[in-house]
Amino acid sequence: MRVGVICFANTCRSPVAESFLVRFLAGEHGIEIFSRGVAGGPGSTPASMAQALAQRDLSLVSASGELLGSGDLDADLYLFMERAILREAVVRNPSLWPRSFTMREFARRAQLNPPQRDGESFSEWLTVLHGTRRREELLGTNREDDVRDPGLGGDVEAFDAMISDLEILSNKVAGFLTGWPSR
Repeated sequence: MRVGVICFANTCRSPVAESFLVRFLAGEHGIEIFSRGVAGGPGSTPASMAQALAQRDLSLVSASGELLGSGDLDADLYLFMERAILREAVVRNPSLWPRSFTMREFARRAQLNPPQRDGESFSEWLTVLHGTRRREELLGTNREDDVRDPGLGGDVEAFDAMISDLEILSNKVAGFLTGWPSR
């Protein structure tokens, strides 16, 4: 299973979520986690974020600033940090829609529709999660779906709040990504 974690520039939110998912899924075979951005480019971790990461003894597992490209379009699941970025991605490539959720939306829908790992594949379960969605839900913004972005100028406290939020969210999501039989 390939899971992409996507944010705007892949310098703050998505690399942190990727690092937590890798940590929480350690020892789970057959799951590849990667992070990408939809804009920006190679960037460096903001100093305040680096300080907040160090306080939690968390290291990023991949280079920041990598952009979502054509080689990344085969993932089984895409987890976006905010609705606007998800909307842009599915407008550019409509085939991503059934496999793309905000990270919060995925956790919420998964909790409401728990997987039946013995009787369905991950792909079949994802179809169930996607089944009640409407494209109109992508319009506007929704704090219920978005992970707050402190921006490159955020202070240590703002990054610490983002990291804490992503740790909790990643732990929830990781629980739904484990235990799937190989098919």
